[in-house]
Amino acid sequence: MIISVGKIIAGAIDEASSDLRKLSLVIHDNPELALEEKAACQLLVDYLENSGFEVQRNVAGLSTAFVSTYVSSAGAHGLNIGFCSEYDALPGIGHGCGHNLIAISGVAMFLAITRVMDKCRIPGTVKLYGTPAEEAIGGKITMLDHGVFDGTDLLMMLHPTAGYSGAWHSQCCLSMKIEYFGKASHAAMAPWDGINAGTAANIAMLTMGALREQLKPDWRTHGIITNGGQAANVIPEYSCIEYTIRTSWASELDILRERTLRVFEAAALATGCTHKVTEEFAYLDNQDNPVLGQLYEEIMESEYHLPPERGVGGSTDFGNLSQKFISLHGMFDLAGTRVPNHTVEFTKEARSAEAHRRTTFAAKTAARVVARCLVDEGFWKQVKRAHEERQQNSGDHK
Repeated sequence: MIISVGKIIAGAIDEASSDLRKLSLVIHDNPELALEEKAACQLLVDYLENSGFEVQRNVAGLSTAFVSTYVSSAGAHGLNIGFCSEYDALPGIGHGCGHNLIAISGVAMFLAITRVMDKCRIPGTVKLYGTPAEEAIGGKITMLDHGVFDGTDLLMMLHPTAGYSGAWHSQCCLSMKIEYFGKASHAAMAPWDGINAGTAANIAMLTMGALREQLKPDWRTHGIITNGGQAANVIPEYSCIEYTIRTSWASELDILRERTLRVFEAAALATGCTHKVTEEFAYLDNQDNPVLGQLYEEIMESEYHLPPERGVGGSTDFGNLSQKFISLHGMFDLAGTRVPNHTVEFTKEARSAEAHRRTTFAAKTAARVVARCLVDEGFWKQVKRAHEERQQNSGDHK
């Protein structure tokens, strides 16, 4: 009897659905911040090892990163497919971005494609990447720099939001910490002896606000003063700002960065302070492969009968992977209520039965897209051609 690839995928994910639901709820109800996801990581690793898969822990020097690998019984000389799972939470509101669902969607796709390779005797390798700290330092960037993804032909992950899309273009994002160093003095008795680091921070924030008038409509700048002084009657000798800048394209991020750094330097010069800027890794813009994205959207629309979302906003470290590898960061509708990410309401709905149903449907959809690459040589050639064209035109957005 011949069984379709779609049925193999659906069967594999449906069989695991109950276990995946339990994993999701445990991760959701025990939120852990970036690089502290020890329980979530252990939970996923235990499940994979108990399911018979090889798992490498402590990847790229990250104690909560892992890679699980499956090599087809037909050999490893086919495509190398990778899926990403995230599981870190947000401060204060827990899983307000649905990373508990991203975690199990990665597992679901991994299980589905290993089953397809096994049943259909398709050669190749499938890997599940446990990627920590997406909400903070960008664990995928650290893993990328350590060569963890080297040799991958196709990378994919899924993300819940309000609506669905196979063409989500995220914003580039660079976060930095700016410290000003002055000289303390009594604010009433000898203010002239002080160098006011708090004033430097205020000037920097006000000047960044003024700079927005000359920024492109799709650029964003935002930040907070985390330390502006300790007492009203003391000239503060130290202040600190946490600031983020965003652009739509990687080619524009350096332009905004240079303008921003000049503002921070000017505030130091104006007040007589010295300053230090510590930059984090830059999250680059996500660029979904259009051939993969179109098929993903066609299958999703057959379920939801609504056009895909085309909004721009937010940032992800998966964008850095999309700059190098053929990839798809598929978005799926959390629960049909239009609740935005990073809210208490989103956190609540991320543990609902409806959110789980939609997650497993999206995983089946994405797995069908991957399976098409495995069984349809012509389709895979279209995918590679689209990637090559995008690479050639990557510097056109200036």
